[in-house]
Amino acid sequence: MKKFKEGLVFSGIVLLLVGIFLGVMKVMFASPAPVAIPTTKKHQPTPPQKVKLCAVGDSLTHGVGDTTNKGGYVYLIKQKLNKQSDLQVTTSNYGKTGDRSDQIETRIKTQKQLQQDLHQADVITLTVGGNDLMQVLQKNAGKLLNNDLASVMDGQEQQYQAKLKQLLQTIRTYNGHAPIFLFSVYNPFYVYFPTLTALQKYTDEWNEVAKKTGQGFKKVYFVDINHQLSEGQYLHRSKKSLKNSTTIDLGKVSQQKAEDLLTDAKEKNDFLSSQDHFHPNLKGYKYMTEQLYQVMQAHSATWRQKKGDS
Repeated sequence: MKKFKEGLVFSGIVLLLVGIFLGVMKVMFASPAPVAIPTTKKHQPTPPQKVKLCAVGDSLTHGVGDTTNKGGYVYLIKQKLNKQSDLQVTTSNYGKTGDRSDQIETRIKTQKQLQQDLHQADVITLTVGGNDLMQVLQKNAGKLLNNDLASVMDGQEQQYQAKLKQLLQTIRTYNGHAPIFLFSVYNPFYVYFPTLTALQKYTDEWNEVAKKTGQGFKKVYFVDINHQLSEGQYLHRSKKSLKNSTTIDLGKVSQQKAEDLLTDAKEKNDFLSSQDHFHPNLKGYKYMTEQLYQVMQAHSATWRQKKGDS
């Protein structure tokens, strides 16, 4: 009987030890409890900034001379800006061939859709002044040929300044914040008549009037295309060969002869259209686009959102 009791005690001790051993083993080899990993939000790419560009002006905004018929610099600047992943640019084109400064202003005052697009614009571009200058030259052709244009130019430049100022004020009534990029004019006859220095002189003066007028407004920036489009491939090169090859003096040639020169099928200026010898060709519009882009980049704080802005 005593041995039986001792056997039971021994068996109990064994079972207890086995239980303890199994318990320890379970703890030691148990799968570790899952560790809570803090969740982080996935980085969402910043959506591109939407930029509305409203182009206003004459035939240079319309794109006359662009053989692709896509709209000259307005189409090209849109394509160039949209190559940047953080921009989504849309454009509206209100260029009209032949318009002078006062006619552009009249369109703004009377066209509701133009007013709306101006109001919503983040960027405004403006080509103006070429037709104003051409009108003065046409009305005073005799004075130009006789080198007597100085007698009328002061008054004409003052009138243009007043008209351009009024045009800019009208634009600002519909949009007071967007930067305005104002293109210069150029002399399309330079390569044909390089000895007619008065024409380039008054083109330069016309641009000075426009530049100074723009400086009287906030966020109006001048885009200079004058000398490249005027002189074409001869820019920064000796003009001696050009002048030697140009035996025609406009002051001594008949009107018919001058017209024949300007209707030649081959354009002497690589940046101008061979169809009318006046407007830019695609190369000329690409140059306008590049100049506009450079000035826009220099003043990007006026139309680009800062990183982090929404």
